[in-house]
Amino acid sequence: MKAWIAREKDGFSAAVVFAETRGKARALARNTDACEDCDWCDIEVYRLPKIDKYYKEGKKEMDWCDPKDRIILVKECGFRCEIINDDECEECAAKEYCDLYKDYVEELRE
Repeated sequence: MKAWIAREKDGFSAAVVFAETRGKARALARNTDACEDCDWCDIEVYRLPKIDKYYKEGKKEMDWCDPKDRIILVKECGFRCEIINDDECEECAAKEYCDLYKDYVEELRE
């Protein structure tokens, strides 16, 4: 199974889905938080081969709420939150890989 990153054109949010083809990935993307309200033609889908190895039988999408998946999304795909939230960032499983959080901590030190 192949990993695909899907997002609305010019949008911030993205999802990583697993599908055999680009068209199937786009169809799956319409069921994600990132693309649920998008027109079919406004969904961009690109291959993400380095994430293929994280596919498990029946898995359709990398889950931002799963700490293991979140670490992968941040560390290997460059995902991040849109804004810094002190409480959430401190509890985040991926904070040590998050460039946004690292920059924030560095600014606090200065």
